[in-house]
Amino acid sequence: MESLRINDVRVLVVPFDRVKTVSCAFLVKSGSAHEPDELAGISHFIEHVAFRGTERYDQFSLKYSVESVGGTLNAFTDRLATVYYVRVPEFHFEKTLDVLKEITFFPTFDEEDVEIERRVILEEYKMSLDDPPTRLFDTLVETVWPGPFGRAIIGRRETIEKITSEDLRSYHKKSYGNDNTAILLAGKVSDKELKRIEEVVEELGKRTTELWLPDDPIFNSVKSFYLKREDLEQVHVALVKPVPGRKSPEYHTLAVLNTALGSGMSSILFNEMREKEGFVYEISSQVYSLNGTGILVVYAALSPEKIEEFFQKLKKVLSDRSLFLRSFEYGKMRYLGKLEMLTDSPQGVLSFIMEGLIFGEEETPEGVMEKVKAVEKEDYEKLYEKIFPGEWSVFGIGPSQGEILRSYEFKVE
Repeated sequence: MESLRINDVRVLVVPFDRVKTVSCAFLVKSGSAHEPDELAGISHFIEHVAFRGTERYDQFSLKYSVESVGGTLNAFTDRLATVYYVRVPEFHFEKTLDVLKEITFFPTFDEEDVEIERRVILEEYKMSLDDPPTRLFDTLVETVWPGPFGRAIIGRRETIEKITSEDLRSYHKKSYGNDNTAILLAGKVSDKELKRIEEVVEELGKRTTELWLPDDPIFNSVKSFYLKREDLEQVHVALVKPVPGRKSPEYHTLAVLNTALGSGMSSILFNEMREKEGFVYEISSQVYSLNGTGILVVYAALSPEKIEEFFQKLKKVLSDRSLFLRSFEYGKMRYLGKLEMLTDSPQGVLSFIMEGLIFGEEETPEGVMEKVKAVEKEDYEKLYEKIFPGEWSVFGIGPSQGEILRSYEFKVE
């Protein structure tokens, strides 16, 4: 991976000579956690309206210029960044780069377009309320990470309804700058592509940001929380524990532990709770990390009448130290294998590097693999003993038959 700075913009390049495509992303370190509360959701709103038209392209030609050659163009907003990305044949990269630059830095925020996109975002907001796992996770994060990091990325209905085109224009100007932007390239990259990147960055002029980012949140422990939804047949549950963040020396050990716990059909949760008992169709675990902290979430969906039996069995599984120790090699080798497979794909490598950059890291899958190889079984065991015992916060959403969870206490011995 080659890393350089051009006009204060960080540029990272990963060549793949055997492919004929280029994947490119403009990553702007401006996300929902940077927003003032009265403008919650404005970063996501900007991302949407940017596709409605720019100084040089209308909304149709923006997309047509990329998709007409088989390419893809998309974007997403996270808590710490907004990302615009493309994948196109190498011969079309120069044109596509101009499109990406325009979407990121020169949207027009026309009032009519803002009103059209407001309606779209409100539909997306309603969809998030209707989807049980999304609603469950949004409620969970808002509760255990109160404040800017816990707010839903999409914002609240009242903020979505009141944000104006002038708000978008003003916030975009102060939050999209050279100093918080990175351009990532992976694929068929030659000196010609790098030269064009340099020209595009120089065209931006000097842009500086005025962003404020709060400190990492302190975990707010609650015993249980339940949302009643009579339109649901299942109870969706999530158990939560605080874990070390990305800057912790235990971070890669945590990745191995989480993989052993809930990644794949051979994982502890899937094998013990689904294959042996048939309690659930879906069960998994996931780590959500910030630099200084993180949360481990165990998720499952099940019939209300199985709740008591499910939690009794889950408690036994999570307290079975010997079961976790037997799963160490699975967790380590599966995680290493998934990192290795990323290296076959420009898009996979791009996504991996992009996630690290959001947190100020310039790491490749190969670099992380070396750190994972250094994880010892003793490290894994110590982290298990540090995290799993004690009380877990329990969240649920489902019909009234599941209201037992409203006052549920879950403790691993």
